[in-house]
Amino acid sequence: MKKVLALLVALMMVGVMGTATAADKLVVGTNAEFAPFEYIGDDGKIAGFDIELIDAIMKLVGVEYEVISIEFDALLPALASGQINLSISGMTINEERAQNVLFSEPYFNASQKLMVVEGSAITCAADLKEGMKIGVQMGTTGDLYATDNLPAEVLRYNKILDAILDMKNGRLDAVMTDAAPSDYYAKAAGGLTVLPEELSEEKYGIAVKLDNTELIEKINAALAQLVEDGTYETIHAKYFTPAEE
Repeated sequence: MKKVLALLVALMMVGVMGTATAADKLVVGTNAEFAPFEYIGDDGKIAGFDIELIDAIMKLVGVEYEVISIEFDALLPALASGQINLSISGMTINEERAQNVLFSEPYFNASQKLMVVEGSAITCAADLKEGMKIGVQMGTTGDLYATDNLPAEVLRYNKILDAILDMKNGRLDAVMTDAAPSDYYAKAAGGLTVLPEELSEEKYGIAVKLDNTELIEKINAALAQLVEDGTYETIHAKYFTPAEE
């Protein structure tokens, strides 16, 4: 099976290499405000799990690329306009988005969770009532979930860290974001509790323009090889404990 997979990927890479020299380098869009998936490192460069994963994928595909950071809710319009060629940014695959972009095979399992300050009387989503305020990152599935399912007032932020700071300063009762980032930010900020309740079941995918079937097929082939040869597991282990995925 491994030999068959390796041969298939090798054949696809030949096709890619034949066109890469004639094409401009690909532009990868992300939102570097979603640690540990993407963030600005100490050296000022974009780093994180997604960034290492897309680097490994692009090396297999055999094309040059650059990563740029824009607001999360601008990623899909940027794909549609051609500003970027693909996006990797902890983006959940859902029906609404799939009407406008092509997604890769899923590469990460996720869920929405609530963060509160330590000692808060809020212990689950049912404790959120009218008159309370919850912070979310604009355009995310946390935004969609809170808007559709919770009675609290939803306040939208470009950066989830800004919502967390507002909660620590008493301006919000809770913050909703994906499980892995919530654990990361709770540890980094201190004085916060991530509630154990998982409010959704989600899968992340890499997105390309709706008609770019050639690119998504190459990404899927490379992703399959990274899983098969253990590279994905190695990258994953750098950023997450087994319980976080």
